[in-house]
Parts: sequence; structure tokens; C-alpha cells
Amino acid sequence: MSKDCTGFTLIELLIAVAIIGLLAGVAYPGYASHMKKVYRAEIAGLLTEQAQYLERYYARNGTFIDATGVIAGNDRYRITPALNPQDFVLLATPAIDSVMAGDPCAAFSLSSTGARSNPGAAPDMTGKACWGQ
Repeated sequence: MSKDCTGFTLIELLIAVAIIGLLAGVAYPGYASHMKKVYRAEIAGLLTEQAQYLERYYARNGTFIDATGVIAGNDRYRITPALNPQDFVLLATPAIDSVMAGDPCAAFSLSSTGARSNPGAAPDMTGKACWGQ
């Protein structure tokens, strides 16, 4: 009397789970690295957008001091504006509880002259690596 059993054995399922685990272990670090680049590009774009807003405000009012409407940032970065009558500096610092906390690019700074910098960045992090230039 012979039974025709179909399906997967426990060993086959364990091998499939192990292979999926290995693939996920290799893929996740690359995905996380790519997402950090995306988040850096996002904050660079947001800072540029806010700088353009401030320049339009200055063109209408002749000062940066009373500018309202600068957004506070996003889930990953907090934007702090330093507004003076004739110039400004926008500083985006990583949110403490975000995935960007501890990022080697650290903070992003954009001034009214267009100067970009990364205060507190790791020595090997250049403008190209952080700002995507």
C-alpha cells in the first residue's frame, strides 16, 4: 500500500527560510544606505525651498527678520532659521528619534549667500556625499 504524499518536507521549508534570511541580511544594509541618501537629498531640497521662500520675503519686505512661514522640518530633520536683517542661515539638525540621528553628514546648513556646509560631519564626508552634488 503506497501513499502519494504531496507537499514540502520540513527540511525543504527550513532551507527556503534560511535562503530568504540570507538574502534579507545582504539586501537590508544596502537598502538602509540608499534610504539615508534619499533623506539627505530630501532635506537639501527642503532647505533650498525654504531659502527661496526667504529670498522672496526679503524682496517684498526688505528684511528677513519678521519672516514667518519657514517650516520646522520633517520627521527626520528639524530646521532652525537664524534670521538677521540682511542675511539668514538655515540649520537642519537630525531629529533625535529619527533614522538620521548619528548620520555621518550630521547637520545641514544653508546661508543666504548659498554657502552649504555640514557642521559636525565626519571628516570623510564631502559636500558631494552629503548634498548630492
